[in-house]
Amino acid sequence: MTDSDPAGTEGEPPPHRFDRSASGGLDGEARHPAQRLRRALAGEIAGRRTEQTAEAAPPDGEPEFETFSGPVSPSDHAHWTRRITRRTVITGVSLAALVAAATGTLVLTPATHHPPMEVVTGTPPIALPPAPPSRPSARDDAAMAYDPADGAVLLFGGLVIGGEGLNALDDTWSWNGTRWAELHPTASPPGLSGALLGYDPATGSLVLTGGDTSTPGGQLEERDATWSWGGSAWTAEAAAALPAADRPTALATDSASGQLILTTTSAGCEGFDTWEWGGSAWKLLHPATSPPATLEAGLVFDPRTDGLDLFPSVAGCSGVDETASTNPPVWFWNGSTWSTTIAQSDTVLTGSWELVTSSSAALVVTSGGTYQWSGGDGGGWSQVSTSPAAGDAAVAYDAADDQVVLFGGICSSCDGTAVAETWTWDGSWTPRAVTASNPTPKPGPTPSPAVRHTPNPTAM
Repeated sequence: MTDSDPAGTEGEPPPHRFDRSASGGLDGEARHPAQRLRRALAGEIAGRRTEQTAEAAPPDGEPEFETFSGPVSPSDHAHWTRRITRRTVITGVSLAALVAAATGTLVLTPATHHPPMEVVTGTPPIALPPAPPSRPSARDDAAMAYDPADGAVLLFGGLVIGGEGLNALDDTWSWNGTRWAELHPTASPPGLSGALLGYDPATGSLVLTGGDTSTPGGQLEERDATWSWGGSAWTAEAAAALPAADRPTALATDSASGQLILTTTSAGCEGFDTWEWGGSAWKLLHPATSPPATLEAGLVFDPRTDGLDLFPSVAGCSGVDETASTNPPVWFWNGSTWSTTIAQSDTVLTGSWELVTSSSAALVVTSGGTYQWSGGDGGGWSQVSTSPAAGDAAVAYDAADDQVVLFGGICSSCDGTAVAETWTWDGSWTPRAVTASNPTPKPGPTPSPAVRHTPNPTAM
């Protein structure tokens, strides 16, 4: 029997091949689709043999199809397999598809079974780390100052009021005039609210002192520690020597004398002290004249008089003594002592306010508006704009970009909640849209950036 004689009778087709009633006919093939497929393939191969006799032989002289009868040896089987052409395979597959379509029940299963494979199209998604925040979170009472060594404004900490009470923050950010970037120093102060931050020209570093830290119960506690910023990390100044009983009230750089001056009020609001940063500790000064004690004050450099102007709070030491005044006088620091000027005709330093130096004059930001100080003896305030925050914002003068920067504070139309907005002042307030972090480093201010000085422990 050969593949061309499925019935077993050499040279004769099976009887009644197309008789539907005959055994093994179409009715049987309908029940056994595999028989139907074998018959179709046998008929196709037989037909191809007849066609090949009229076609030219392949170049090697061998016929394209060969017929075997009798036992098939392994060598004959290999030869037969080798002689199956692509055309024969395609024809067989096409016939199989036709048979399957005709019966609707034929399923071809390969001899070797493999587990199903999942087909994945396209490039698999890559898990990316979350994008860094583009700006500091909403807060008020943060510490902020310009760092000439980096040509950027540094912001630290602040206060958040949440469901569990008050929470002082401990993150550090840098503003380069266009974007915020969060810094990740190897060491940091604890979370602080209301701390004071200023630049020391002698060491080329920023100094942070005072402020309140939050307790696990959501309350605030005063701190008297001092930290310095060297450009990449905060350093605790353990020997700062600031009395724990003194409350820091104001901090500013005297650009004329090169001093970083701190004012404090002693315990019980009984005295006013003046300190100068000495590189690793606070040095108590003994001026011939000093202002009266006050619980709050603003201190800024006045470019019109080349000295520091001290603006005491209207409240003074209200509740402690009778130093409160509706128009407290402005005090002037000349590098060695304090002197008073003619009393202000009218003060705007009421409620919550922030004082900062611009390139031309001192500015104060209050809930009622932004005011500019005329400077000198008998100076006065003139309103130059509204204010972007109701109070408790962080402000600093960005010398590299000649603009005042304001961040956060209390929103006047948001039920007293803190905001996360950045504004700049160059004659008017402009909101700054912040969309990305990690800014490209920017060169320091002209004519040349400040240099940080590292103390030499071996020097005498």
